[in-house]
Amino acid sequence: MFYPIFFCVLVALVCFCLALEKKKGPGFLDGVIKTAAVAFIVFSMAGLLLPDLFACSHELPTLETMIGTEFHAMIRWMNAVCFTVLPIAAFQKNHYFEKIASFFCLPMAVVNVACFHQYINYFTIDSYSGLQTVRLFSKAFKTFLINGDFRAIFFGITCMLQLLALILLTYRNRAKLSIRKPEIIKLIGIWVGVTYMSVPIYVPQYLFGHVDIKMIRFTPVHLAWIVLIVAIILVLYLAFQYKSYESKYLLVLSMSWALMLQFSQMFTATAEINIMKLPLQLCNLGSYLALIMILKKSDKIFHFTLIVNVVGAVIAIVILDISKNASHLSRLWVVHYIVEHTKVLVVPILCLVLRIFKPIEKRSIKHFAIGFTGYYLFVFLLGTISNGFYRMYEGEFIQNFFYANFLFMFDKETAGSLVSFAEPLFEMNVIKIAEVFEIYPVAQFWVYVIFMSVCLLAYVLIHALTKRQRDDYANNRYLKYDYR
Repeated sequence: MFYPIFFCVLVALVCFCLALEKKKGPGFLDGVIKTAAVAFIVFSMAGLLLPDLFACSHELPTLETMIGTEFHAMIRWMNAVCFTVLPIAAFQKNHYFEKIASFFCLPMAVVNVACFHQYINYFTIDSYSGLQTVRLFSKAFKTFLINGDFRAIFFGITCMLQLLALILLTYRNRAKLSIRKPEIIKLIGIWVGVTYMSVPIYVPQYLFGHVDIKMIRFTPVHLAWIVLIVAIILVLYLAFQYKSYESKYLLVLSMSWALMLQFSQMFTATAEINIMKLPLQLCNLGSYLALIMILKKSDKIFHFTLIVNVVGAVIAIVILDISKNASHLSRLWVVHYIVEHTKVLVVPILCLVLRIFKPIEKRSIKHFAIGFTGYYLFVFLLGTISNGFYRMYEGEFIQNFFYANFLFMFDKETAGSLVSFAEPLFEMNVIKIAEVFEIYPVAQFWVYVIFMSVCLLAYVLIHALTKRQRDDYANNRYLKYDYR
């Protein structure tokens, strides 16, 4: 019954929109496309909180189906490309992204619908993922999350919005969809780039399995990752330095869209949703700030992400806080760690070197210093309170949900395993409130001082290396680079 109902509703919606367009003009169709695209993004993001066996760790049993898990993994990957392309095509109206949306994303949206029952099979298995992991929710609510009717309606609406936006987008651009020979190579290049940067974090484990290669600190694989990050920045800089501002902007915009989706995919993984899984760690926060920064074109957020988030990402990449027992290179959590920290580092640096934002100035110190101080005070308060609850109540739920270790300043064992001299600092002048809320003034003071000092050093270095940018801007030569 799904397919006839879906087809009839979709045809009715398309016909209704096209009929209204004749009365209200082409601006109406633009509005519908943008609204459908935004609604598709909202439903897709909300869907990441729902149980999904396929998006979990590969260690869980998966369903064997006629089309095979590898093929389904590719469908998920291509759908992630649609997530990145559709909002850019709808709002930015770039003709390359519009053609990718029409010639690639539209057929993939049809494939999504064709594989509807395959999706529902994975959605309706009790996989203990997403909101099912929140122990505050009742058993009845968790059962409802995998209810076949609910998931069919939810996924059907998501597919409907995607198809509606893509069909109307294609209809609006029908007169300019022809591809000229000079465009073919660039079009393919953009598609390949967006496809590469949009890979879901759970897909490699289905395509390659858990390979024997492990990601361990300062091994050849770890060092190769660091070299690769430098190479990505250098290659993209050389490829885009003389491109138009629009091309540079769309590069970082598409990367930030993909980053937001890739970070959010961890909510559907097998780990329990708790305070530490919220986007409050510096790099987790950067996954969202990068997109907000680019959409709003905010200099203040740019200064924060360029200094604070980049410093945090560099520290995370160097210390490699990955469990040795779970360090297989294609494992979901390792892929998540690699993708997130790479892009949190790369996106702001590309915004700097490609001159997406105006050059950093002395006022940049105020922006990132105030931003980090506010962030530090927030996580200091949240971490103290949540760990107090962790110690106040016994029980697995409390321990799983409330434990927090922001900036590694609430757990002396973890801090000591990363920096040998850190653990004794936690034992100096400990302040206890109500016997459960603990403050480690010496350790937490030095966390702030050292991190802020590193940020200031990073600012000094970046400020020195970007003198030419400021000179160009001061002498009105910035128009060559089209700052906006």
